[in-house]
Formats: sequence, C-alpha cells, structure tokens
Amino acid sequence: MSRERRPSIREEQKKLTRERLLDAAVEVFAGRSALDTNMDDIARAAGVARATVYAHFTNKSDVVLALAQRQYALADEVYAELAAIERWTRPALHTWLEGVEARWREQAASIRALTMAGPALASDGAAEAHERFVTKLADDRARWHAVSPAEARQRVLMALGQIESFFSAWVVADWKPALEEPLDLVTDVVCHLLAPALAEEPG
Repeated sequence: MSRERRPSIREEQKKLTRERLLDAAVEVFAGRSALDTNMDDIARAAGVARATVYAHFTNKSDVVLALAQRQYALADEVYAELAAIERWTRPALHTWLEGVEARWREQAASIRALTMAGPALASDGAAEAHERFVTKLADDRARWHAVSPAEARQRVLMALGQIESFFSAWVVADWKPALEEPLDLVTDVVCHLLAPALAEEPG
C-alpha cells in the first residue's frame, strides 16, 4: 500500500516563503494599485532580498495571478463544503453562508488587492474557476433530479453570482446593509435559486 509522500522541509520552507511574499503583495497593493508598485516594493514589505521575489515570481503580473489562484483555491474549498452537505435545507444553507462570510472577512484585504490590481489581471482564470464551482454543485443528478442539467447549471451560476456580488459589497467594499441580519435575505435568495435541489425540512 503506497503512502502519500510528505513534503520535504525545503519544500515546506519554499511554500511558506511564497505565502509570505503574497501576503506582502497584498499589503503593498492595499496602499497603491499594482500599477504603481514594483517587485522591490514587495521585497521590502516581505523583508527579503529582491532576488528572493524573482525566485518565486517572474514579474508583477505573475504575483497578481498567484493571488487570484489563491482566492480560487479558497473558493474551491468553500463550494466543496456546500457540495458535501447531504441535504440542502434553509438552515443548512444559512449556516454555510455564515462560514462563507467568515472566510471572506479573513480574505478581504487580499480580495481588495486583486480589485486594485485591475480586472484584466485579477480575472485571469476566473472562467475556469467558475466552471469548476458550477460543475461541483450542479452535476449531482440525485440532488437535481427535478430539473434538466442545463437548468441546474444556470441556477447554480446565478446563485454563485448573487453570493459573490453580495459579499463583495458587504465585506470587501464595506457596504452597510439596511437590514440587521442581511444573511437572512441572502439565504432566501439562494434558497429560491436552488429550490429544485432543496430537501424538505422536517415538519
């Protein structure tokens, strides 16, 4: 029986350094747009030599792309958690959305940095990422037996759009909602879009 190979200390150190550089890039881009910064700024923020930055990233666009990929990886985890919920009910979706809010708040600075980087750079790979998310959530025919695969995909895509636009405004842009419990209304919207896949709640 084969065992999964554990990363070496050197590989772990390389990964930690890369994450440190990405965190430094977020800090740098938060103060100025990516267009007004350079690799030296990232090196200074991370407290490393310029050569260390270039050992991990070819150029600034490569840094922005890596930040975007890090966000897509986080979204993969979030939507995998939704897909893993056996019965989609309103309470289950509300609880999941509470977790999404917490994740977005943790990553708000990084998402803002990507926004500052400009749509052309920050959106690279977005279509492929959303295709993964939709496939993960819409391809369970047992869950979506009441509608066609095309309708299931459309409903999931629209639900993701609502979730992401809401959290972008509320958490990232610091929009102040009029409602005291805005997640309740978001849950209603998501439940409406995912209605054919929702399980009946015990009576």
